[in-house]
Amino acid sequence: MTPEQTKIPEMPNSQGKMFPWRCPECGKKAVQSATLQHTSQIKHDGRLFTVEIPWLRVPQCGACGELVFDNDADEQIAQALREHLGLLSGDQIRKNRDDLGLSQRVLAEHLGVALETISRWENGALTQTQAMDRYLCVYFGVPAARAALVGQFGSSHLGVQAET
Repeated sequence: MTPEQTKIPEMPNSQGKMFPWRCPECGKKAVQSATLQHTSQIKHDGRLFTVEIPWLRVPQCGACGELVFDNDADEQIAQALREHLGLLSGDQIRKNRDDLGLSQRVLAEHLGVALETISRWENGALTQTQAMDRYLCVYFGVPAARAALVGQFGSSHLGVQAET
């Protein structure tokens, strides 16, 4: 069999889609899974960050070199950003919440965010801001702050008296 006749075996990506794929850039059915070093410029919290990912798994066209960013690659990049900024991972948020015996709904109420926000942080679909990450760290790590946020220090909102 000549190299031209050798068929590349199809392999699924993490979502189950079989390779090779058709390239959106050149149109050839030559997109395969690749692992490569990648640098991303990511805007987060209104600032631009440069994030190095040494082993990014991403579909790449063997014909033209085009990278085809799928959900798996996006998740790896988001995780690299969290690590770069020192933010809690989704697993860490979930573990801290579980350690306190809280549901996502209760944590959302305590923090003043939507239930869906907690879910998205935990599953990696959304990266919290640096300010919210600090808020989470204080909430999880300082019982007195947690008590203040749930109204255990009186009826005034967060223990702050309104000016008269």
